[in-house]
Amino acid sequence: MKFRHTLPALLALCLSLTAQAEGKLIKNNNYALDVDKPWEEQAYSLPAYPQTADWIEVKPDWLQSNRFFVDGKTLSVGQDGVVRFISRVVSGKVENLSVEGIQCKDNKYRAYGFGDSVNQRWIEPMRPLWQDIVYSDKLRRELRTLLCPFGSAPRDAAQAVESLRKGD
Repeated sequence: MKFRHTLPALLALCLSLTAQAEGKLIKNNNYALDVDKPWEEQAYSLPAYPQTADWIEVKPDWLQSNRFFVDGKTLSVGQDGVVRFISRVVSGKVENLSVEGIQCKDNKYRAYGFGDSVNQRWIEPMRPLWQDIVYSDKLRRELRTLLCPFGSAPRDAAQAVESLRKGD
Protein backbone atom coordinates (compact mmCIF):
# COMPACT_ATOMS: atom_id res chain seq x y z
CA MET A 1 0.00 0.00 0.00
CA LYS A 2 2.81 2.42 0.90
CA PHE A 3 4.66 1.55 -2.30
CA ARG A 4 1.80 2.95 -4.37
CA HIS A 5 2.14 6.37 -2.66
CA THR A 6 5.93 6.59 -2.68
CA LEU A 7 6.47 5.49 -6.29
CA PRO A 8 5.22 8.78 -7.85
CA ALA A 9 7.32 10.78 -5.41
CA LEU A 10 10.42 8.75 -6.24
CA LEU A 11 9.82 9.14 -9.97
CA ALA A 12 9.44 12.92 -9.60
CA LEU A 13 12.64 13.07 -7.58
CA CYS A 14 14.55 11.04 -10.18
CA LEU A 15 13.31 13.24 -13.02
CA SER A 16 14.27 16.45 -11.22
CA LEU A 17 17.73 15.10 -10.41
CA THR A 18 18.20 14.10 -14.04
CA ALA A 19 17.21 17.59 -15.18
CA GLN A 20 19.66 19.15 -12.72
CA ALA A 21 22.46 16.85 -13.85
CA GLU A 22 21.86 17.88 -17.46
CA GLY A 23 21.92 21.55 -16.46
CA LYS A 24 18.33 22.14 -17.52
CA LEU A 25 16.11 24.42 -15.51
CA ILE A 26 12.53 23.34 -14.99
CA LYS A 27 10.50 26.52 -15.13
CA ASN A 28 7.05 26.72 -13.66
CA ASN A 29 5.03 29.20 -15.73
CA ASN A 30 2.05 29.06 -13.39
CA TYR A 31 3.36 32.02 -11.42
CA ALA A 32 4.28 35.47 -12.69
CA LEU A 33 7.32 36.70 -10.81
CA ASP A 34 8.86 40.16 -10.98
CA VAL A 35 12.28 38.49 -10.99
CA ASP A 36 11.76 37.47 -14.62
CA LYS A 37 11.58 41.10 -15.76
CA PRO A 38 14.82 42.97 -16.46
CA TRP A 39 15.39 46.00 -14.25
CA GLU A 40 14.32 49.32 -15.73
CA GLU A 41 15.18 52.72 -14.33
CA GLN A 42 12.23 55.04 -13.86
CA ALA A 43 12.24 58.55 -15.29
CA TYR A 44 13.88 61.09 -12.99
CA SER A 45 14.32 64.84 -13.28
CA LEU A 46 16.88 66.80 -11.34
CA PRO A 47 15.62 68.62 -8.22
CA ALA A 48 15.94 72.37 -7.79
CA TYR A 49 19.36 73.61 -6.77
CA PRO A 50 19.34 73.61 -2.95
CA GLN A 51 18.75 76.97 -1.26
CA THR A 52 17.76 75.74 2.19
CA ALA A 53 18.93 72.17 2.52
CA ASP A 54 18.64 69.77 5.46
CA TRP A 55 22.23 68.55 5.50
CA ILE A 56 22.80 65.27 7.33
CA GLU A 57 26.47 64.46 7.92
CA VAL A 58 27.79 61.05 6.89
CA LYS A 59 31.11 59.85 8.30
CA PRO A 60 32.52 57.02 6.18
CA ASP A 61 35.94 57.17 7.83
CA TRP A 62 37.03 59.00 10.96
CA LEU A 63 40.38 59.79 9.38
CA GLN A 64 38.84 61.79 6.51
CA SER A 65 39.61 65.49 6.37
CA ASN A 66 36.67 66.08 4.00
CA ARG A 67 33.15 66.31 5.37
CA PHE A 68 30.26 64.55 3.61
CA PHE A 69 26.55 65.43 3.73
CA VAL A 70 23.25 64.28 2.23
CA ASP A 71 20.26 66.59 1.83
CA GLY A 72 17.37 65.01 3.73
CA LYS A 73 14.83 67.21 1.91
CA THR A 74 15.68 65.88 -1.54
CA LEU A 75 16.22 62.23 -0.59
CA SER A 76 13.72 59.99 -2.39
CA VAL A 77 13.11 56.28 -2.91
CA GLY A 78 11.93 55.31 -6.37
CA GLN A 79 9.71 52.42 -7.39
CA ASP A 80 12.75 51.10 -9.25
CA GLY A 81 14.64 50.54 -5.97
CA VAL A 82 16.95 53.54 -6.40
CA VAL A 83 17.60 55.95 -3.53
CA ARG A 84 18.29 59.43 -4.96
CA PHE A 85 19.72 62.41 -3.10
CA ILE A 86 21.87 65.54 -3.25
CA SER A 87 25.31 65.04 -1.74
CA ARG A 88 27.73 67.69 -0.57
CA VAL A 89 31.48 67.28 -0.04
CA VAL A 90 33.27 70.04 1.87
CA SER A 91 37.04 70.34 1.82
CA GLY A 92 38.23 73.46 3.60
CA LYS A 93 36.35 76.35 1.97
CA VAL A 94 35.49 74.41 -1.18
CA GLU A 95 32.22 72.52 -1.55
CA ASN A 96 31.03 70.22 -4.30
CA LEU A 97 27.39 69.26 -4.85
CA SER A 98 26.08 66.38 -6.90
CA VAL A 99 22.80 64.55 -7.44
CA GLU A 100 23.34 60.82 -7.11
CA GLY A 101 21.43 57.59 -6.96
CA ILE A 102 22.23 54.26 -5.35
CA GLN A 103 20.72 51.13 -6.83
CA CYS A 104 20.44 49.03 -3.68
CA LYS A 105 19.89 45.60 -5.18
CA ASP A 106 22.86 45.60 -7.56
CA ASN A 107 25.29 47.68 -5.43
CA LYS A 108 25.69 50.42 -8.06
CA TYR A 109 25.62 54.22 -8.12
CA ARG A 110 25.11 56.91 -10.69
CA ALA A 111 25.63 60.67 -10.86
CA TYR A 112 22.68 62.58 -12.33
CA GLY A 113 24.20 66.05 -12.12
CA PHE A 114 27.01 68.16 -10.70
CA GLY A 115 26.52 71.51 -9.00
CA ASP A 116 27.54 74.82 -10.55
CA SER A 117 27.61 77.06 -7.48
CA VAL A 118 28.20 80.25 -9.49
CA ASN A 119 25.06 79.93 -11.65
CA GLN A 120 23.10 77.85 -9.08
CA ARG A 121 22.31 75.06 -11.56
CA TRP A 122 23.01 71.41 -12.32
CA ILE A 123 25.32 70.21 -15.07
CA GLU A 124 24.39 66.77 -16.38
CA PRO A 125 27.20 64.28 -16.96
CA MET A 126 28.21 63.46 -20.52
CA ARG A 127 28.10 59.69 -19.91
CA PRO A 128 25.58 58.91 -17.16
CA LEU A 129 26.41 55.28 -16.43
CA TRP A 130 25.68 53.02 -13.49
CA GLN A 131 28.96 52.05 -11.82
CA ASP A 132 29.82 49.40 -9.25
CA ILE A 133 30.43 50.61 -5.73
CA VAL A 134 34.00 49.45 -5.24
CA TYR A 135 35.76 48.68 -1.97
CA SER A 136 37.93 51.81 -2.08
CA ASP A 137 34.86 54.11 -2.37
CA LYS A 138 34.28 54.48 1.38
CA LEU A 139 31.60 57.17 1.06
CA ARG A 140 29.29 55.27 -1.28
CA ARG A 141 29.85 52.03 0.62
CA GLU A 142 28.77 53.81 3.82
CA LEU A 143 25.78 55.41 2.05
CA ARG A 144 24.68 52.03 0.69
CA THR A 145 24.98 50.51 4.16
CA LEU A 146 22.85 53.28 5.66
CA LEU A 147 20.33 53.74 2.84
CA CYS A 148 19.84 50.12 1.77
CA PRO A 149 18.97 48.01 4.80
CA PHE A 150 19.50 44.30 4.04
CA GLY A 151 20.65 45.21 0.51
CA SER A 152 17.26 46.48 -0.64
CA ALA A 153 15.68 49.90 -0.96
CA PRO A 154 14.11 51.36 2.18
CA ARG A 155 10.35 51.52 2.55
CA ASP A 156 10.27 55.27 1.96
CA ALA A 157 12.33 58.45 2.24
CA ALA A 158 11.45 58.90 5.91
CA GLN A 159 13.00 55.54 6.78
CA ALA A 160 16.15 56.43 4.81
CA VAL A 161 16.48 59.84 6.52
CA GLU A 162 16.01 58.21 9.92
CA SER A 163 18.73 55.68 9.13
CA LEU A 164 21.10 58.48 8.04
CA ARG A 165 20.44 60.45 11.22
CA LYS A 166 21.09 57.42 13.40
CA GLY A 167 24.18 56.53 11.41
CA ASP A 168 23.67 52.78 11.85
